[in-house]
Amino acid sequence: MFRKSIILRQFFQYLCTILICVILMGGMLSVVYTNHYMEEIRQELIVRGEKISSAIDNAYLTGNISNLAYEMQILEDYMEAGIMLVNQDGVIVLASPELDSHLLGKVLEIEDMVKSVEEGNVVSIQTKKSSLFSVPMLIVGYPLSEGRFSGIFMCRPMPEIKVSLHEMYRAGIVSLFLAFFLTALVSLVTSRKMTSPLMEMNRAAKEIAAGHFEKRVEITSEDELGQLAHSFNHMAESLDQIEKTRRAFIANISHDLRSPLTSIQGFLTAMIDGTIPQEKHERYLHIVLEESQRLSRLVEGIVDLSRAQSSKIELDITTFDINDIIRECSVMMEPQLNEKNLKIAVSFAEKVSFVSADQDKISRVIQNLLNNAVKFSNPGDTIEVETTISGKNRLLVSVRDYGVGISEQDQKYIFDRFYKADATRNLDKSGAGLGLCIVREFIQAHGETIGIKSKKGEGSTFVFSVKRVK
Repeated sequence: MFRKSIILRQFFQYLCTILICVILMGGMLSVVYTNHYMEEIRQELIVRGEKISSAIDNAYLTGNISNLAYEMQILEDYMEAGIMLVNQDGVIVLASPELDSHLLGKVLEIEDMVKSVEEGNVVSIQTKKSSLFSVPMLIVGYPLSEGRFSGIFMCRPMPEIKVSLHEMYRAGIVSLFLAFFLTALVSLVTSRKMTSPLMEMNRAAKEIAAGHFEKRVEITSEDELGQLAHSFNHMAESLDQIEKTRRAFIANISHDLRSPLTSIQGFLTAMIDGTIPQEKHERYLHIVLEESQRLSRLVEGIVDLSRAQSSKIELDITTFDINDIIRECSVMMEPQLNEKNLKIAVSFAEKVSFVSADQDKISRVIQNLLNNAVKFSNPGDTIEVETTISGKNRLLVSVRDYGVGISEQDQKYIFDRFYKADATRNLDKSGAGLGLCIVREFIQAHGETIGIKSKKGEGSTFVFSVKRVK
């Protein structure tokens, strides 16, 4: 379960990272705070030692020594630290009340510290448990100007200091635990929020795989996940459109195949059983020939598309005048033009425009674009064909009609196989939606581009590029 759930995996990754950070932070803060706290205690004892030193000096100068023990008791209560006055031999000659009963008259067995203090240095040291002290001590020695004494020594039991530190540690651990808990909770919520779109896309992908192409995911952000959701919806929309196109193609191709086959079968049957008299056989044989040619064109279009999409288009690149090709294609369209009372207006960028391409493929592209323009133009319209120079080595060829036009939504799929825009279905009853797809494949095989500019009700302009040579 843990391995399969991306939420749990991401959550545990966050959790482990946070835990490591908390442990490292706790350890570092513990060391830093302990050192800081111990240094504060040392500095406090040093400051108090300076004041006691002044008090002792004043007591010996004035001869008023009787009050010295009382002042040491007050300082002991205030500082929570024992105070010892040590002579030059290291013997404790005076101590605060808490220490007086068992330390007075004993030797302070820290010779190096005593000597250093006698030389005028302020020294601090942590001692272990000894015969003099029953517990480890933090001792700070402060020198005296009175020559009969080595210095004054202040001590605090380490267990008491550690009790204060442990209380602070407990407070710190509770704070870190609360921070860890809140961070883990935020990580869980964040993990769910980040992975829920992925899980939703996973569910949607399963539905799409089952054939429900209308499924979409909700876009809730503009970040990478939002972009992924947008791309997923675009993919689903494309698949949905392809599926609709496929179904429409099956219906269209079935009709396109059934109609000529039914006509051929009906006419041949009628001629065989004598329903059509002998003198009319030639007329109906011409109809059968036209229907068979129609079937042949349909099959040829499917074969061309299959070759194009399997990258098996073979180009015979030559140099030719594209103006001549446009003129020839325009002449070939005269029967269709006359049938709808249409005209073609041609505008060339140059009198002679040589290009490098497969002449037959480019001719078929122009024928197909002109054929589409004728189909979707209104009677009496003019179709415009124009060439323009683009850069140093490109020639643009545009074919424009003023017919029904194509909506922005349909323009996304107009070059897809078997696609027919809704507005053109009643006008294009003979096609199967392969022409523009084949046109695009031919142009792309040359390494060139083709595009469309159209507005519904105002006509369409198809523009493709071809390599120009001087």
